[in-house]
Amino acid sequence: APLETTKKSGSVQSGRVAFRGLRARRKSRWKIYLGILGGWLITLAVVLAIYSNLFFYSEYMPIMSRETKRQFNALITGLSIALGITVVKGLNEFVSTLRWWLLSRHCHSLRKVDLILQAESVSRVLLLGFRTRRIAVHAAACLWLCLILAAQVSLALLGLCFSVETQEALALVIKDGQVSVPDMSSIQTARIVKVGPDSVEAQEYTANSYGLISLAYETSQIDQIPDIGSIWTASNPLVFCDADHCEYVFHERSVGSIEDNDGDNGNTSSGDQETDDEGQHDKVLVVTTNRRATARADCHSWRVIDGANGNSTRITIDTTGDGATENDNAVFVPVQGGVNQTTYITNNLENCGAGCRIVTALEVLDAGAWYYSCNVSVSDASNATMPEHQISTELRSMAAASIALQGSAELSVDEDNDVQHRIYPAESLFGMPMEGLDHSMAINIARFSIGTLAVAAQFNNPLVINGRAPVKGSHLVVDYWGYVILILNSVLVAQLALGILTAVIASKVIIPEGGPIAIAQLLRLMAEHVQSSEQGDTMTNMKDKGGLWIYTAVETEDEGVYDVFMQESDVREDTGEDIEMH
Repeated sequence: APLETTKKSGSVQSGRVAFRGLRARRKSRWKIYLGILGGWLITLAVVLAIYSNLFFYSEYMPIMSRETKRQFNALITGLSIALGITVVKGLNEFVSTLRWWLLSRHCHSLRKVDLILQAESVSRVLLLGFRTRRIAVHAAACLWLCLILAAQVSLALLGLCFSVETQEALALVIKDGQVSVPDMSSIQTARIVKVGPDSVEAQEYTANSYGLISLAYETSQIDQIPDIGSIWTASNPLVFCDADHCEYVFHERSVGSIEDNDGDNGNTSSGDQETDDEGQHDKVLVVTTNRRATARADCHSWRVIDGANGNSTRITIDTTGDGATENDNAVFVPVQGGVNQTTYITNNLENCGAGCRIVTALEVLDAGAWYYSCNVSVSDASNATMPEHQISTELRSMAAASIALQGSAELSVDEDNDVQHRIYPAESLFGMPMEGLDHSMAINIARFSIGTLAVAAQFNNPLVINGRAPVKGSHLVVDYWGYVILILNSVLVAQLALGILTAVIASKVIIPEGGPIAIAQLLRLMAEHVQSSEQGDTMTNMKDKGGLWIYTAVETEDEGVYDVFMQESDVREDTGEDIEMH
């Protein structure tokens, strides 16, 4: 309940009551609680704004430009300052209310009154705690210090829960500039064939070699294709396959990176890209585009019923399914490959359309043999917007048949050089027995074909064209969402609890309103006492001088009006007696 008061008649001067201190009114409870609620709602709005910004920039902004990064820093800095201001405001309101309650509960020396009135200063609170023996004052000082430390530590820890880091997975592709793209007009042989002209045979041999080299790169599922602008390194998947086809996603890089690594065209390891050389400001950036090439194969298989031992150049396949050879087809095989192997065969004079080749395969095992006939196609680049983006028909055709091409390695004594073949042991990936499974053979050949195309794109010399140059960006990383939520919720709960406590205390004591002039009126009797003393200049620093003082509120004849002032008391400070308002 509010502290007791008594009415005073006082003397009348010009029709007004003569006040010993400050004329004040008791705030109504609903105004007190409404003010506390308003301050808390402001804090709630700031907390929600901080959380929303952190969530938006971390979850919906996977990469930020320099300008966006500045915007985020400005927003989060401003909101952090606003949160600090609202927290400090709540603390100041609490201590401002608490000090008048402390002054009204007990008598205090001038020195302690002076320290209590300066409670906003941390050093003064510490000094007050050391110079008093009252448990209530000790508790209030400790509470005030704990609140200040908790507020400062919480706001500091909030900044440690997130950071803006360089985005290593994505690049910004929004700036006009020059980029390099692979030259897909033909398969360039310089990396494989060191002697001899750039002939068709050399290209065929290189195409087959590229298909095998592609095994050094990782293969992933179609649904794992990275987003446009994703940074690619040699440790990332190069081709992507599902149950019926394989795809290659083209890459681009900035011209500056090409000048630093001439002719490499993206075949740079992760370690090379992330050099520790402080003088290298432009790191190699190879980014994923929206251009894709697709390889498909459509296969049919038949069991070999004659010549299934791998030692014959003419076999008979069971096209009727009756197991007899009378009505079945005989097939020519250019080489006797033996058992436990798969021989892939193609004829350069045969095709099934632009970028489509016919590839046959003889799979010979100890348990039997299978013959396959496949139509293999490699598409042009989808989403191509410039001629330099397109893949030549010759390259697509060569990639489609690459699993069977020998080119410069042709050793057959047969005069028909248009028929080529390659033998793969059963232990190898591309010689693995399929045992008549059409889809398995189809995806195996499609994987080889797309691998040839992909490695050619990596190894061919680049073309420099106008486009969107990739540049590094940043992204927001919130390492400790749990701590962010804990800190922000703790600030809200603590300020709400502190506000309620402030309101409860404010209902028990009349809080003077106004600035320094109002406080001077309230302290007028104390100031006159100090001024009239011979030791006035040093009285507030002396323990046993100046008497004991208590904050008093006296109700006047005017309804709701009080005379609040510091009243000198004869009660000793050490008695610990409570002095009620009178």
